[in-house]
Amino acid sequence: MPGPSVRPYLCTAVPDASYRWRSARNGARVNLTLEARTPEGVAAGLYGLLQEKIGFRFVHPRETIIPSYTTWPLPLTFTFSGSPRFEKRGFHLHTQHPIELTEQLLNPETPRAHDDVKEYIDWLARNGQNTFQFFLLRGVDKKTWPHHARKIVEYAHSRGIRCGIQISLAMIQQQAYQAITLLWPFPSYEKQVDRSLAWLFQAPWDYVSLDVTMGEHLPFIDRILPDVQMHIEQQVEKKYGARLMYATHVICSENGDKVRRPKLPNSGIMLHTVMCYSASEEQAPVYGNRNQRFMLEAATVESKRRETWYWPESSYWVAFDSSVPLLLLPYLDSRWRDIETMSRLGLSGHLTFSSGWEWGYWLVDWSIARWSWRYTDNGVPRKSSPLSRLQDLVNDEKINALWKETLELQNRYLKDRELLRYLSALAPFSELPHPFDKPFQPEPSFSYSWLLDKASQAETDAILKGPVMEMESYAASMESAVRRLANRLEELSRNHEPAGSELKLLHELKLGLEITALRARHRSLSIRALLAKRAEHTAHLPHSRVSEPLLQKATAVRIQAMNLVRSQEKLYRYPLEQIARRHDNMTAYQFGYLYPVANLFFWQREEEQVRQERFDAFFMNLWDFRRIVGLGSLILK
Repeated sequence: MPGPSVRPYLCTAVPDASYRWRSARNGARVNLTLEARTPEGVAAGLYGLLQEKIGFRFVHPRETIIPSYTTWPLPLTFTFSGSPRFEKRGFHLHTQHPIELTEQLLNPETPRAHDDVKEYIDWLARNGQNTFQFFLLRGVDKKTWPHHARKIVEYAHSRGIRCGIQISLAMIQQQAYQAITLLWPFPSYEKQVDRSLAWLFQAPWDYVSLDVTMGEHLPFIDRILPDVQMHIEQQVEKKYGARLMYATHVICSENGDKVRRPKLPNSGIMLHTVMCYSASEEQAPVYGNRNQRFMLEAATVESKRRETWYWPESSYWVAFDSSVPLLLLPYLDSRWRDIETMSRLGLSGHLTFSSGWEWGYWLVDWSIARWSWRYTDNGVPRKSSPLSRLQDLVNDEKINALWKETLELQNRYLKDRELLRYLSALAPFSELPHPFDKPFQPEPSFSYSWLLDKASQAETDAILKGPVMEMESYAASMESAVRRLANRLEELSRNHEPAGSELKLLHELKLGLEITALRARHRSLSIRALLAKRAEHTAHLPHSRVSEPLLQKATAVRIQAMNLVRSQEKLYRYPLEQIARRHDNMTAYQFGYLYPVANLFFWQREEEQVRQERFDAFFMNLWDFRRIVGLGSLILK
């Protein structure tokens, strides 16, 4: 059974990792004393001193900033303490996407599989995290994977990390592992669950998170088979002594509660929000919702009666952020605000849903890991902010002002004025005919075929004077900020301050911001070209006379952006062939998560859509809809 808890409901106990340092002079010597109640507290204290006081920066599993000193770097007398905001704090690697560690976690035959996973677990431990999970896919080798999983869990336990695995009851989407085969009820569904759990628990998982949907915008299995969901919840807890965490989604039920709950009171719940939107902000146009405040309401209720974790995203992928690519600093703003909110509510856990680290998204994960702790210096609580961890890299007044300016620019233009509807690419299902065109990401309120053929002159004028001109305004403002950022980085480099490793990280982030400006210019040009196509139709002009020069300008912007991509690819921390090229893997996507970036696929497709007047989902199609939807798994194991 899960351990006891001080909460008024069953909640798995974890060791107290709080610690306190005291430095005092003793004659000519300095004595540093660490006070902690548990081995986990000792480890957190040692890493906390290195990162929070001495200047180490554990920014990425494959990159650590190590400071250099000629004198003792700490005050002779001080106190410093750290305490977790959440009992459980960690990361969910979304291995339904072809990210850095998907194959290493799922395929023991992958070169360096175990070493790469250990590298990541070490990063979690160094950043004071104690929880880790990933999504199991149905393509794993049933014979060899359990031994691989056991090694992963055992190593995680040796580093003080609790391990979970996410499975589905019968999800057909994105190659998810299924506890039952929905249209093959022999043997009974309960016996299928028993067999699945017996196979799964060959590794000593601390918890299992369960998805009960058939897929996004598909039915919930608990409506069809409530007893089967009840059975799996009971078996995980009673037979295997693990915690069952119920995974929610922001797709609301058409009838009943917006947030569905587990069947048993002892089962926990993970409350999910998506993309760079917080649980509290008024405007979050995701999956057809106005906002995600229903998750905040659920957190308020559920945290009083069951183990409750907040489960937000640090990137989304598909066609929204890193795949475009867009470095979206509002992730920092939203995640910081959510941590403040959920900590005040007293949630027991914070598990970040992570979908890749390049194009600056390592900064979001690293910042979240550090924000999950509270610190005091000489008894005074240390303040944090959305940019506080970024400012730790180079604490330069001019640089800090520019980070603040770029965050405000993105919040104002991309979120408040909703330009993310245009800068992100269209999701795979957005261009399918009704009723398959379900909402996922923020997207324009109109289709491009409508804009070409049916919009009135007043409507096209509104688009030109609205989002098109605002994208151009955003591009100009961000380009100005990036130029000033580049100039200041050059000044610091000439003065050899700070060290080259920190400057390299800031250069990487600068490239990520710079490409968002080019993306805005490119998108405005492609829409202007589309409106020029419309004018060509109306005036019976040749179909390229006005639009083609605009498309050529868009191509020139794309080529300029490709130069940034090539520069950024040199900084990738995992092999290009693995994360940015086509290759077979266990996911529904036969390429690495940065493959669409490698040739700016979405940008080029948008040019060709206008040029050829094709706006259907199968034009220059990147997606394998058969593997993504997975209908065959309804009957085949």
